[in-house]
Amino acid sequence: MKRLHDAISFVRRIGALAGRRRRARALQEEVDFHLAMRQREYEEAGASAEAARQLARQRFGNVTALTERTDDMWRFPSFESFVQDVRYALRSLIRTPGFSLVALLMLAIGIGANTAMFSLVDSMLLRGLPYADPDRLVLLIGNVQRTQVERRGNSLPDHNDWRARSTLFEDMAAYTTSSITVAGDGVVEPERVTFESVTSPYFSLLGIAPAYGRTFRADEDSVTDPAYVVMLSDGLWRRRFGADPSIVNKTVLLSGRSYYVAGIMPPGFTGITDSAQVWLPWGFGGYGDNRGSRGFNTLARLKPGVTMAAAQAEMAVISAQLASAYPATNEKRAVEISPLLVETLGQLKPIMLALMTAVSFVLLIACANVANLLIGRSEARQREIAVRSALGAGQARLFRQLVTESCVLTILGAAAGLALASALMRGIVATSPVQFPTYVQPALNVTVLLFAIGVALCSGLVLGLAPALHARKARLTDALKESARGSGSARSHRMRGVLVVTEIALAIVLFIGAALMIRSSQQLAAVDPGFDTSGMLTVTVSVPRQPAPATGAPPPPGQTPPPPPPYLLTGKEILERVRAVPGVTDAALVTEVPLTGNGGAVFYSAEGDATTDAQTMPRAYIHRVSGEFFKTMRMPIKAGRTFIDTEFTATSPAIIVSENVTKRFWAGQDPIGKRIKFGPPASTNPWLTIVGVVPETKFRALPANPTEDPDLYLPALDRSPQPVLIRTSLPPGSIQPQVRSAIRQGQPAVAVFAAQTMDELVATQTSASRFTMWVLGLFAVTALVLSAIGVYGVMSYLVTQRWREFSIRLALGASRRDIIGVVVGHGARLVAIGAAIGIAAAIALGQVFASALYGVTTFDVSSIGAIVVLVGSALLACVIPAFRATRVHPATALRS
Repeated sequence: MKRLHDAISFVRRIGALAGRRRRARALQEEVDFHLAMRQREYEEAGASAEAARQLARQRFGNVTALTERTDDMWRFPSFESFVQDVRYALRSLIRTPGFSLVALLMLAIGIGANTAMFSLVDSMLLRGLPYADPDRLVLLIGNVQRTQVERRGNSLPDHNDWRARSTLFEDMAAYTTSSITVAGDGVVEPERVTFESVTSPYFSLLGIAPAYGRTFRADEDSVTDPAYVVMLSDGLWRRRFGADPSIVNKTVLLSGRSYYVAGIMPPGFTGITDSAQVWLPWGFGGYGDNRGSRGFNTLARLKPGVTMAAAQAEMAVISAQLASAYPATNEKRAVEISPLLVETLGQLKPIMLALMTAVSFVLLIACANVANLLIGRSEARQREIAVRSALGAGQARLFRQLVTESCVLTILGAAAGLALASALMRGIVATSPVQFPTYVQPALNVTVLLFAIGVALCSGLVLGLAPALHARKARLTDALKESARGSGSARSHRMRGVLVVTEIALAIVLFIGAALMIRSSQQLAAVDPGFDTSGMLTVTVSVPRQPAPATGAPPPPGQTPPPPPPYLLTGKEILERVRAVPGVTDAALVTEVPLTGNGGAVFYSAEGDATTDAQTMPRAYIHRVSGEFFKTMRMPIKAGRTFIDTEFTATSPAIIVSENVTKRFWAGQDPIGKRIKFGPPASTNPWLTIVGVVPETKFRALPANPTEDPDLYLPALDRSPQPVLIRTSLPPGSIQPQVRSAIRQGQPAVAVFAAQTMDELVATQTSASRFTMWVLGLFAVTALVLSAIGVYGVMSYLVTQRWREFSIRLALGASRRDIIGVVVGHGARLVAIGAAIGIAAAIALGQVFASALYGVTTFDVSSIGAIVVLVGSALLACVIPAFRATRVHPATALRS
């Protein structure tokens, strides 16, 4: 019954909030009625009207106390007191517009920057991948033990064995990616798009269902006889096929072949690669049943409750079984299990955490500045606070009032910061050199709003402590004395000094971090890739084959099938067309565009070497190039020559090697004429004769190749798609339309795509470092400005408080230099202490940025430059108030 009574009372109190004035009038009417009735009784007993009224009030009791007690039964005193505090805080902010605007601006910067960065963290790391139960999605990646463990991908037989033998996964799916041409129609050009070749469980593992049609069936996974079915992305379906649902079960033309459309995927889905527009059955992925042919990854989903450690242990057992059963292909080979989130966004996680730490420093500096403002405001309110204490307000009540005022201030700052955060989010995503996944879309959602409110309330609580601690011992007599003297307390000066030291220390850490990232980016930009990247354009050409002539019946069993028909354009014809474009000085063919990380690795044997151990057997990356490749790349021939026209055949024995091949096997000898072959020494592969030697280059990636394996160059063959390297005397991007038109002239079925300048490719290799650099630099500059403002504010307040003292000193003969020395000396001590703490903290936190640095240590000459800039700015902020202290006339100061 008590709970029911309490609930009814609570409901009544809530309802009474809306009708407070009406209830007060009703109570007053009832009190007046009782007083009138009692007065009437006394008048009837013979008392005069005035005496009857006084007697009635005496017998009734204290009307005000009774009204308050009755009112308390209908309201929430604590809540209404809180509302009063909020109203008072708002009135206080309105009465001091200068203070309010400055404090709100600083809080808006600090909270807005933190909210913007958190929105990125939320969209990347907290919301995770846009799939069902993404925490159970993992990738299985084959590796090999050489001098170190290297990822080498999976083979289809290994994948099938893993799927058949494992018990801790719901299912597995193989996937790989390539590109395919969507045919034009005479009006719309052919379009080269990315496709994923997948096995049938792929979509169910991701929890993705098609918007129309169906996904692939298991019987369509055949390697030898793949089904010609296709699934289209929502974007491609709308862009190329007018969003027509009836296209399902009809055919579309892809790279000259007809495919039945099985289904249309839902909007926003672009596969694990985040770039797929088309999905094909596994048979089109290019991986057959050869256990030694590796390169793709396997998607898998852990069963509920299964840990990564347990799954890894099971796969280790299965890998050992396969190594025992197939030593020729699986010796020293294992499989690594890695969360899908780590593989897709893992490289950005340390960057985001480092930037989140940095932006937290910006907020702390902003809060320190606002705390200084609040302490100054508290100095002016000492008399008010002392009077409140004298009238009975306890420490808890005063603390609540001050914290409420600071929380109101920070909530308003957060509201302004949200507008800044929204603009900052759009700016970061739009201008970032890092290509974020399409599903990373930072927005002001509920989580981000709650974060902003939480940061604002925490900041308000911390900021409320500063004036509360400053005012905790305020007494009326002391407040009046200090007001008369016009000087701040020693406690106030100490608190301000601590805040300045904190600001300088935090700003030093940020500035050193930004300086290191700038230095690191400069080091990355200075890396020599081994070829000249300036003035180069790369394009890729998709060339269909000529229509095959009608041959009637297929060839009898055992008879070699006829060769495929030639391409519509040969590589030689493509080069002739490109070289005819004005401004083109050189052009060459290559199987992999440099710096894209593509290329196939092969084991090889050198004549006279018998190494067969899988861990030490020589390995290299092979590339097919035209004879002009080395000239176009400005890559010198160290020995021998380039390829000649008669060597551009599939059986050509000519090969060009990079220097590490000759250093390993023929150091100090002439390598021209030496021979190597693919495979182990006992293989029957033909010998290849070295005709040229070129330097080692960063062909596969910057700042270094993923492995130290050398490169082997073979003569180019006609292929599709065909990358083309173009060197031009004009800006590379400006000739792209002319190159495209020249290649496609008279051949509308040819598609030209993936046009990029080599400088753009270089930029993609350093994008993560540059992103960290400019965001961290933005935060560092903000910290510099805020800390300089903080130092200036504290020193200006010091000058104001000691104005009379300085005037008397001047009157007694002190020089202006002496006064400047006192002020600057005080500020310099604070700056020096803050700088020392900041340097120590920067060294201790160096590991936060270490993974993002290249070619620099966590404390080098750039750090010294950053310290000098910040300390110099802080000292300059001390000098300006110091000069102000020397300008007042002593008589004027004494009169005031």
